Amino acid sequence: MKEWNQLQHVSFQSVISRMSVVIIGAGHAGVAAATALRKLDREIKITLLSEEGNLPYHRPPLSKKTIYSESPSFDLLLSKDYYTNNNIELTCNSIVEAIDTENSCIKLSSKELIYYEQLIIATGAERRKLDINGGELAKPLYSMKDAQYLSKSIAKAKRITVIGGGFIGCEIASGAHKLGKEITLLEAGPSILSRSVAPIFAQQVAQHHKSQGISILTDCKALSINNNEVETDSKNILSDLIVAGIGVTPNVKLATQANLDVDNGIVVNRYLQTTNENIFAIGDVANFPFNSVTGRLRLESIQNANDQAKTVANNIISKRLNKKLLKYSPIPWFWSDQGDLKLQMAGIGNLNAEHHILENQKKGTLTVLHFIGNQLIALDTLNHGLNHICGRKLLSFNQSISIEDINKFDCNLKSLSNHLS
Repeated sequence: MKEWNQLQHVSFQSVISRMSVVIIGAGHAGVAAATALRKLDREIKITLLSEEGNLPYHRPPLSKKTIYSESPSFDLLLSKDYYTNNNIELTCNSIVEAIDTENSCIKLSSKELIYYEQLIIATGAERRKLDINGGELAKPLYSMKDAQYLSKSIAKAKRITVIGGGFIGCEIASGAHKLGKEITLLEAGPSILSRSVAPIFAQQVAQHHKSQGISILTDCKALSINNNEVETDSKNILSDLIVAGIGVTPNVKLATQANLDVDNGIVVNRYLQTTNENIFAIGDVANFPFNSVTGRLRLESIQNANDQAKTVANNIISKRLNKKLLKYSPIPWFWSDQGDLKLQMAGIGNLNAEHHILENQKKGTLTVLHFIGNQLIALDTLNHGLNHICGRKLLSFNQSISIEDINKFDCNLKSLSNHLS
């Protein structure tokens, strides 16, 4: 972490004129990589390719606010003028058909060839298909087009069934419920958010949603959809609208075609290089080495997209200058807005972790700490932004922090983090 923080601020002179970098994918990671490269060098040629026909936009607001308005607006990552003024060649409606690693070029569906010196794959993820009879009747939420459809459909619907109890499913359920909709949330596992937070934390969130009137059915698997009816292994549910929030899968088609290593994403090393040293992968599609407890990891978060983009920008230029490359060593963090709840997570939990609820906290808040032995590895906070920020700071310290250490400071994470600074 220390090395990454130090090197991300290195300023390079424009010594790489005529160098060409192509970025496939114009989501958060791709756009962040383009801007980071431009900040480091004013002359480098940057080509940013987007499959979508619109300017790149923020995806998190889609499930947090966009779909609850009949006339949705979309937050652009950057203005059109930014790309023009900073000489970033953004090309929309660009479908990449293949990567030719032998000749260092990519082939577009238009048959155009674009040559690169360094290539960044930021193809993100694809929505997971609901693989049941009638699964296509459950509407997804991943793109601007999806959000435009759902915003109109939610406005008209009275009864909505959401399939999937992860972050996206819970955000859609709670957001639509605030509009007065009758919500049924289906989760195939024993608990909502079971793959994301501590069990006791997930229970607290579920209890809140139920108290607000959301029907949550766990251990409930959707078997088929027929018109407006979902058949499950316990009951049939009638709805005016059915939404699928069952996650995404990494978009590795180009990487597979290019014979790059693929395993739950594109396999990269600590410098975010693929098995071809001139090709990097970042964002939702990258599977990188994290630590000895977790092993390899693929993250779907804005923090990960932005931080990996900065790391790769530094490494591309450092590589050309024969300088030492950066190792990507993040402190992951995430957030989810669910009705009146603000969920914030830092670090990566583990099935073998012990969980401790932080005592002496404000009413309406919750902080759950994850420990492996005497080492704090993660924390989940509910409506407590200060503890989240302080927890991230504690996780960045390269030292053991136990529950006893926290108790010595009367469970005040701010006091402990200030003491260790």
